[in-house]
Amino acid sequence: MNLKYIRNNEELKECIIFLNKEKEIAIDLEFDKNRYRYGFNLCLVQIFSNNQCFIIDPLSDELEINRIFPLLENPHILKVVYSFGEDLRLLHSLGCFPQNTYDIAIAMRLLNYPPTSLGSALLELLNIEISKSAQKSNWFIRPLSEKQIDYAAKDVLYLSDMRKILVTQSDNQRISDWIMEENEVFDKVSYANIDNNNYLKEKDKNGLTEHEFFIFKMLLEYRESLAKKYNRPSYQIIDKDYLKELAERPNQIYRFNKIRGIYKALRNEPFRIKLSNKRDSFEKQADELGMSRTENAAKRLNSEEYQARKKQRSIRDKAKKNIFKPIQALIAKNQGENVVTYIMGNRLMDELAVGNIENLRKYKRALIEAYAKELGFDVQPYLNGNIPS
Repeated sequence: MNLKYIRNNEELKECIIFLNKEKEIAIDLEFDKNRYRYGFNLCLVQIFSNNQCFIIDPLSDELEINRIFPLLENPHILKVVYSFGEDLRLLHSLGCFPQNTYDIAIAMRLLNYPPTSLGSALLELLNIEISKSAQKSNWFIRPLSEKQIDYAAKDVLYLSDMRKILVTQSDNQRISDWIMEENEVFDKVSYANIDNNNYLKEKDKNGLTEHEFFIFKMLLEYRESLAKKYNRPSYQIIDKDYLKELAERPNQIYRFNKIRGIYKALRNEPFRIKLSNKRDSFEKQADELGMSRTENAAKRLNSEEYQARKKQRSIRDKAKKNIFKPIQALIAKNQGENVVTYIMGNRLMDELAVGNIENLRKYKRALIEAYAKELGFDVQPYLNGNIPS
């Protein structure tokens, strides 16, 4: 294998010329998601094809990584990847939408392999053992260590060989169309507008009034602005649980100097005063907006909504028990215990039981219809959105 470390646009241009001649390339990314710095950041791109491995450095000041995006979006070049979901989210956020991918992790799941890491998959398929010690290293550091470069290269070095084995197995088991359909989903999906930081969750409302939750939300937004300013993950700026306490009780500011989870540059009296003042200003805004000091932030259902939800849950549970669980058991028996939850897990059963077929793949529909017929079940109402009452 020849390895080239790409640091500038001229080297990248030669790399792209080489790769554009290939029918198949293996690709992987190294990224940092709020681990060492703020946000979701691309740190390295590795591509292997025809005995040539390119380690492309998007952090180099002399390289514009978007020049490689047309290559990744070229539908005539197959991109072999492993568990590429997070990588796609990052690329989409950068404006790159790869086409024609083959995700080895998906193929292995459909071939009834248990969920596993790339290292374990390599050992299973090729009897090759690789070290993963550099996986969680700081990919922002330059120069990269030899261990990091070796790790990055090996993440793509064997992907095409693994694919060949899986293609043979899937052809023998006649499920190649299943794998193709799953991979085609990635060509259509878009994660471009998804918030990859996602610092506020619905469960954060639990135990808080509308008034308290508004203050908490504003404190978290303030923390985000500080995280961007200092280029640090949000959790390293101020402890989230402490901000929740502060939202509930302003006197908790007295604990400021005792809290561990505060960034060192902010651990001082001026910032303590500023945080207290911010909290007071957010409380004033909550009052001006008429936020209730007694109503729960997590809204409870009224009686009519509760009864409707209860009825839907009853219909769903009945359908799962009497229709979809037996079908799931038959899938497990015939397709395998490892693949059954991938083909028909609880989430899909919940959706089908109430007539939601948005996430139903064609091959899954065909399987469900075939096994339902074998069991003497009529599933068409569920698959057509006409739920029996």
